[in-house]
Amino acid sequence: MAYTPETLRQIAESQDAFVWEMPEHEHHPRTPNWYLIVSLITIACVAYGIWSSNYLFGLIVLISAVILMLAGNEDPRKILVQVGHNGIVLDGDFVPFDKLFNFSIIYHPPFTKVLYVERRYSPKPRLKVFLEDEDPIAIRQHLLKYLPENLVLREEHFSDIVGRLLRI
Repeated sequence: MAYTPETLRQIAESQDAFVWEMPEHEHHPRTPNWYLIVSLITIACVAYGIWSSNYLFGLIVLISAVILMLAGNEDPRKILVQVGHNGIVLDGDFVPFDKLFNFSIIYHPPFTKVLYVERRYSPKPRLKVFLEDEDPIAIRQHLLKYLPENLVLREEHFSDIVGRLLRI
């Protein structure tokens, strides 16, 4: 069923069972030692690329390191999260429950307070929603009315753990 943009906006605004703000992404403060280690690894990889005549590898590593160093310095902006009776709204983008597959809540405060929501038939990645100070039990009870819970996922995804450890 195709909705008009006005109808989608009205549906998104009506999702008010749970409303809070979260950072757009995790921010990992970086120390001068982090920059030193990344620089040394980059220099070593570029030197290996030159030594092995694989110049494209060296160029890709160099560009990736520059992007990694520059992009990680910005503080994430706050986005609005709304969970209602029709779906989930992240920063104004409405995702109805019929387009979602399941959910998992990983709650190990103060380190991990995350709601993962898997999309149904979509190339887009899973939704990762930071719960901040929201009550995970109340959100779980609400979502169980509309989505099955993925009981297999008990810990954060490996990519999220690696990202936090590497501060990227």
